[in-house]
Amino acid sequence: MKPLIPVPRDRLAELLQASGSPLTPEQYVASLPEMQTNKKYESRAWAAAISKYCLVVVAALGVITVPFLGFDIENLIIVVGLVTVTYFEFRVHRYFREGNPEAPTLGYRNQACFAAAIVIYCLYSAFSTFQLPAEDMNLIEQSNFIDPGVLNNLVRVFYLFIAVLAGGSQYGLAMYYRSARS
Repeated sequence: MKPLIPVPRDRLAELLQASGSPLTPEQYVASLPEMQTNKKYESRAWAAAISKYCLVVVAALGVITVPFLGFDIENLIIVVGLVTVTYFEFRVHRYFREGNPEAPTLGYRNQACFAAAIVIYCLYSAFSTFQLPAEDMNLIEQSNFIDPGVLNNLVRVFYLFIAVLAGGSQYGLAMYYRSARS
C-alpha cells in the first residue's frame, strides 16, 4: 500500500478549487503530514530488519537446543513464543517497508508483548527456588567455592538484571515503533 497516490497537478488544482480550498497544489502537498511519516517508516523498517534477523538467530538457537535442554513445558513455551515474535517481526518489517499505517501499532504490540514476556519470565525465575542437581550441589559444598545462599542471590540478581536490560530494550523498541504514528 503506497502512502501517497500520485495526482496530476492540474487535477489536484481542480479538486482543491471545487472543495473551496484557498490552497494551491504546492501548499496542499506541503501541508501533508504523510511526507514526514514516510521518513519515520523508513527508519523503523531498518530497525525492524535488524530486529527480525536477531530474532531469527535466537529462535533458531531455541529450536536447535530444545532437544538437548528437554521437552518440558517451560522450554516449549519459550520456543513457541520466540517463533511467534519472530513471525510478527517479519510482518512489522514488511508493513513499515510498504508504508502500511498498521505498522506502528503491530510493531508496538509485538515488542511490548515480548518485553512483558521477558520480564514475567525473569521475575518468575528470579523468585522461584533455584536448585542445582544434587551432585553439583555436593561439589560446591565440598569445595567451599561459593556459599549456596550466595549462589541463589547471584542467580536472582542475574535474572533481575536481564529483566531490566532485555525487557527495557524491547519496550524501548516498542515505543520507537509506536512513535511513527501520525
